[in-house]
Amino acid sequence: MFKKNENDKTINYTAAVVTGLTAFALSLLWYSPFLFGTIWMALRNAPVHPLPGWTFLFAPIREIITAFLLTHLIVRLEVNNWKNALGLGFVLWFSFYFVQLAGAVMWDNLPWQLGLVHSGDWLMKMLFMSVLSSAWHGRTLSSEIPINEESKATI
Repeated sequence: MFKKNENDKTINYTAAVVTGLTAFALSLLWYSPFLFGTIWMALRNAPVHPLPGWTFLFAPIREIITAFLLTHLIVRLEVNNWKNALGLGFVLWFSFYFVQLAGAVMWDNLPWQLGLVHSGDWLMKMLFMSVLSSAWHGRTLSSEIPINEESKATI
């Protein structure tokens, strides 16, 4: 459940799973009729049919994998405040999700409005997961960084 990385900083994998599952729940709300579900349904150009039950077993894996990566980066980079967490989440979203969806809009004829809905979903999730993971691990970062003899001499 808890694993130390090379720098003896604890990564809480339970927190990563909870963060990923919560982000998936937020995504369900994002695509609901309360927010952007009607736009999504109108623009997706796919027949409406009932989804197989197995999709909801595997669908949250994307968010859980992303939460694991974010947790590792947050602990490794010692991101321990919400401002830095938002910055990290934004940079990762822009570098991967936004750029990828921009390519789908340009080359695959994905309607730009649908690209914005999908891109906004992942922006919301990346910012949420970054801040939550940073808050969850921020308290442990400051208390678990080992103090060596050189650090003690300068204190």
